[in-house]
Amino acid sequence: MVKTCCVYKCRNVFNADARSRGVSFFRFPKDKRKRRVWVKAVNRDKWEPGDHSWICSDHFLHGWHGEDPSDDNYGPTLFQYKVTRSEEDLIREKRRLDRESIKEKHDEEVLLKERETASLQFSLLAHGSYCRAEEASDDNDEDLCAITTDTTDDVNIHLTCDSGMQCEDDPLLLENRELRQEISRLREELGRHKWGVERIKDNDGMTKFYTGLPSFAIFLWLFNYLAPKCSRMTYWRGQGQTTASDRVRMSSSYLSPIDQFFAVLMRLKVGLFIQDIAERFQISSASFSMIFTTWISLLHAELKFLNPFPSKDIINRTMPQSFKVKYPSTRVIIDCTELFIQTSSSILNQSLTFSNYKHHTTVKYLVGISPSGVITFVSEGWPGKTSDRHLTENCGLISLLEPGDSVMADKGFTIADLLEKQQCFLNIPPFRGTMQFLK
Repeated sequence: MVKTCCVYKCRNVFNADARSRGVSFFRFPKDKRKRRVWVKAVNRDKWEPGDHSWICSDHFLHGWHGEDPSDDNYGPTLFQYKVTRSEEDLIREKRRLDRESIKEKHDEEVLLKERETASLQFSLLAHGSYCRAEEASDDNDEDLCAITTDTTDDVNIHLTCDSGMQCEDDPLLLENRELRQEISRLREELGRHKWGVERIKDNDGMTKFYTGLPSFAIFLWLFNYLAPKCSRMTYWRGQGQTTASDRVRMSSSYLSPIDQFFAVLMRLKVGLFIQDIAERFQISSASFSMIFTTWISLLHAELKFLNPFPSKDIINRTMPQSFKVKYPSTRVIIDCTELFIQTSSSILNQSLTFSNYKHHTTVKYLVGISPSGVITFVSEGWPGKTSDRHLTENCGLISLLEPGDSVMADKGFTIADLLEKQQCFLNIPPFRGTMQFLK
């Protein structure tokens, strides 16, 4: 079924033109409160949204809907069919709102005075029950005791004390103070349990353990480099829900960008499960999964230049002595690695990703290291069924080699003819009984 916007006089349809303009289409939310707000905003008589009812992003501020009811984009607010009010109407409306504001302020002042009077009477009555009279004086004084009042910050409750009387603390005030102290203690405890960048702040040891970066200063430098990019990135919400638009898609209720960066590095370095990290940072697993996928794409796009394929001069200057003696022309040592992935529901995808070596569905990478052991090349991910030869031929590694270079690999890499086209050579580890590498 074709996706069409259900708003009156809106002609947006989910097609190539809408995608080129960055128009997204949203289903009506399942949350009852949010759903009522959307239905009321659409304002169609005797109409209820169904499973195939959609509303486009042109009717939301910033092109996206938020989860916080206080946000302006909690529901659709932009409708072309509504008549634009004139400047005179806006001025008249402003004067009306000012008058209402003045009247409400006056009513609040009157109500406040009434509450103060009632509060004073209540205090006198309450304290009268908890005051103990001092020893009676010999003289009968007919004058009333002078009353002094002292105002606290507690809901306009006045403390009163009769001269010549010894008063005990009001039990209500004592209970109120205890509850305030308990709330403060619980807030501090909640802050200690919630994870954030404060956990590693100014602590190089903790920074290195949780992120792999040598110091907190380098962590801040790297984040500050990425900050301008991450403030404009579109968060991944699935193939059908994510567009190429350059707009922010996260509400203020989510983690701050620096905490998101910290959580992503924690998962990469420590290998924690998504549910574990979500509980540490007090967000949902789905939210962290979205954050992690988005940040991985950003890091891949922005940090590729940090580890380029090294030149032959750098390889020669850092080459171990054992290689200089036996294999001085070695430029890179390659091998493939496979990572387990979830089995697809598609039979075709299952066939493409099933690895006979791992006996599981996998994604396959070609990894290259220098003779000194530094990772110098990582290919894109390929289906697990891909052969080592096909992966090496199409991953772009061979084009980085120069004439006279040699590649060291195991016997599964039958790529000698491919390297000969680049005037390069292949070193294969010896088979059983062979005492030297084959060329």
